[in-house]
Amino acid sequence: MKRIYISRHAKSSWEDHRLRDIDRPLNDRGRKDAPKMARLCLERGYVPSQIIASNSKRTTETARYFQKTFNLSHIDLDSSLYLADSEQYIETCFGLDENQDSVMMFGHNPGITDLANYFFTETRNVPTCGILVFDCDVKDWSMVSKSKMKLIDFLYPKMNL
Repeated sequence: MKRIYISRHAKSSWEDHRLRDIDRPLNDRGRKDAPKMARLCLERGYVPSQIIASNSKRTTETARYFQKTFNLSHIDLDSSLYLADSEQYIETCFGLDENQDSVMMFGHNPGITDLANYFFTETRNVPTCGILVFDCDVKDWSMVSKSKMKLIDFLYPKMNL
């Protein structure tokens, strides 16, 4: 069994319009939501063995809050997750270390919402810092596919706990 967490980056700043999209940082709300969601994951036992993040500033900033909360040594940056489509999240799993049982990937919409809507019966948006939790009944990461994934949880900052 493999577990896959897919998270959208926390709320980003549009304050400096001169910045390239990839260079936009988190805003105040993002800096509040990311540690809150990391703590919620920890409380629920949702702790990955590896974190992979898009190379955008807002995504790596979000991932660092989770890294610190989970006490993980590093984050792997993957430029293929920057504005990736839903299939790229699946393909990223193919090259993972088979000794790892779980991964958390941080990326962007619309790819994350597109992936979520494959599993939801009604259309939903994955908001900033939203997290999809999947179990995948496979032994090897190379066997991951949407058809083998089961959505087991959907977390987001404004949910009623």
